[in-house]
Amino acid sequence: MNYLRIGFFLYICLNSYLISLSSTKDTFDFSYKEVVITALRYPEKIFEVPLSVTYISGKNYIVFRGLSIDEPLTSVPGVLVQQRSGSQDIKITVRGFGSRGAGDRSNSGTVRGLKFLLDGIPQTEPDGRTSLDLLDISLVENVEIIRSNASALWGNASGAIFSFTTVPSDNTPALNFSKSIGSWGLDKNVLKFKTSLGQNGVAYLNTVYSKFDGWRQNSNSEKFLVNFGIKVPLGFVNSKFKEELYSTVIQLNGNLAKNFFSIPGALTQRFFDTLPRSANPIYLHNKERRNNRLAQIGFSFTNNFNETTSLFLQGFLTSKYLQRSERGTFRDFTRYFVGSSAHLRHEFNIQNLNNILLIGIDDSYQDGAILFYELDSNANRSTKLRTNKKEGAFTYGMFFQNEILWQDMSVILGLRYDNVTYHSQDFLVFSSLDEKKFGKIIPKIGINYRLLENLSIFANLGGGIEVPAGNETDPMPGEDTIFQINPLLNPIISKTYEVGFKSFFILGSLIKTIELESSLFKIDTKNELIPYRQGKFYLSAGRTSRIGFEGMLKTTLPMGIKFNATFSYLIGKFDDYIVDSSLYDKNKAGIYADFKGNSLPGVPKYYYYASITIPFVVDFEFYVNGVSKYFCDDANKIEVPSYDIFNFRILYEKISIGKKINISLAFSVNNLFDKKYVGSSFLNPIYEKGTNLPYFIEPGLPRNYLFSISFQF
Repeated sequence: MNYLRIGFFLYICLNSYLISLSSTKDTFDFSYKEVVITALRYPEKIFEVPLSVTYISGKNYIVFRGLSIDEPLTSVPGVLVQQRSGSQDIKITVRGFGSRGAGDRSNSGTVRGLKFLLDGIPQTEPDGRTSLDLLDISLVENVEIIRSNASALWGNASGAIFSFTTVPSDNTPALNFSKSIGSWGLDKNVLKFKTSLGQNGVAYLNTVYSKFDGWRQNSNSEKFLVNFGIKVPLGFVNSKFKEELYSTVIQLNGNLAKNFFSIPGALTQRFFDTLPRSANPIYLHNKERRNNRLAQIGFSFTNNFNETTSLFLQGFLTSKYLQRSERGTFRDFTRYFVGSSAHLRHEFNIQNLNNILLIGIDDSYQDGAILFYELDSNANRSTKLRTNKKEGAFTYGMFFQNEILWQDMSVILGLRYDNVTYHSQDFLVFSSLDEKKFGKIIPKIGINYRLLENLSIFANLGGGIEVPAGNETDPMPGEDTIFQINPLLNPIISKTYEVGFKSFFILGSLIKTIELESSLFKIDTKNELIPYRQGKFYLSAGRTSRIGFEGMLKTTLPMGIKFNATFSYLIGKFDDYIVDSSLYDKNKAGIYADFKGNSLPGVPKYYYYASITIPFVVDFEFYVNGVSKYFCDDANKIEVPSYDIFNFRILYEKISIGKKINISLAFSVNNLFDKKYVGSSFLNPIYEKGTNLPYFIEPGLPRNYLFSISFQF
């Protein structure tokens, strides 16, 4: 609690300083374009949202390696992004959400507990897991990240919201081609095309092909992605606002992907010290890999009846054919994922209060066949079928939100009922269908006050829900012949308390602009999942608490020099955690392990990012990101060491051929000092036979280079 008192004291001091600036309000120039976000289901000014929100523009993604979405997210406070093998597979954690895992089930190829949207289409499956096959940072126009728990609006697995937009912000015809080459055979090619569709509409088509030979054994990847769509605004509504308000907006989005990547797995400390480029011997023998093929289509319709009332309708369909070598079997998944959403927004006045009412429903359904085969001698699919089953998940939610605006204050009241239903049937073992439902009412209240036009303070209190993922629902031994879904599981319930502030000021000659943001939060959970036998089954029996601080500072100095820094601090503890060994071995009756007071695995106490950009003929950028040490097991016996990684980028955008062709050049060096470090880890890992050493280390990338060239026509 001493950390909490110190943090609260510093927080009050900083707020007091910022409030004191209000006395000199007239000395500031507030002429700037305020950021408007849409991840709250309707346009909202970021300074009026009582939540921790980050907006990232996609202007300079050319200087990133771009095999995954990790690099721009590294600069977001509260968001911990870790590379698992240097390829596409990454681990994302926000305020402790997303850190769960056990042994070989440490979520290779997926992210959990966090909600991802692509052009408004949910990428997160009903059980809360997300594969990132359809996301490529080179195609993104902007990213909105809601770091506060948003379950009251988005339902299950909404510990944070990541909303990616690929729809062009304007309809000026353009053609862009970029090529990037880098270390270990990295080759990435991006083609982007957009054109006007009618007077105000836009049509676009983007393609990406990337290939990576891998720096470790069994870490190669290859990806082909097509992203396309149209957005057509029709008609106008008379509006008192300066922005044009269209009466109807029709949007169609489509994505096709073929994504292959191998998984090298985790190493023991001995192998990491001597052979860091090697793969886990079992993963190498089984050629552990993913080969995902997906097609997605989404349609949305927005009708603004007038400037106070609008209706939004959306539907989407995703077809998936997933093949993988995983945990000693070859697995075929054929899935379809469908969903829809509708909400009505109505603005009205009651005396001096302006109210924005939002009511809506969401539903999504995923089902399909699952076939497990034994591996043949080449780690391919044999003819021996081990499992023939279907697994489905259906989620349904109804939500209500009312935002009350009075002078400089806004209050949000929200309520959602969310229900997730699993069903499973194993055609080789069971003749009947097994089903389990998880349901919960989730409240939210938030208040925001604008002390100045560009300074607001906020507080919120809200609930959260996260149901066990599909691969966490297996019954315990002895019940697996009776149930297909563990009947003892309950949804993880969380409660979040948060206070914070946001500010942006245009100052004088020494510091031209300064943007500050901070938040303090406390998160309590119950029904945390406790893994048994490396995650072969789970029980809902734990309670945790997390207390944290996030801060962000951005400044613009003379000559266009920019400085950006973020810092996140989090203390996560188990408040209740007892492992009863007799549940899987009756001979161990009376043997318990009590982990109460232990630190949460996979959650560092602090992580940070800092960068400085110096424009001098070319743009020079130096940045560093660091992560403190942390434990990777519930027993807190295995510690992952800290790291600090320095990087360097150069961007030159001033080459023109005539008036129609612009050329950009970029060069970057990542891990500038070639530091050997643990980039990520398997949580609650398995142990090597004979030595009893844990397989937990996923080595970070050594020094690597990237050169990019881009042509815009």
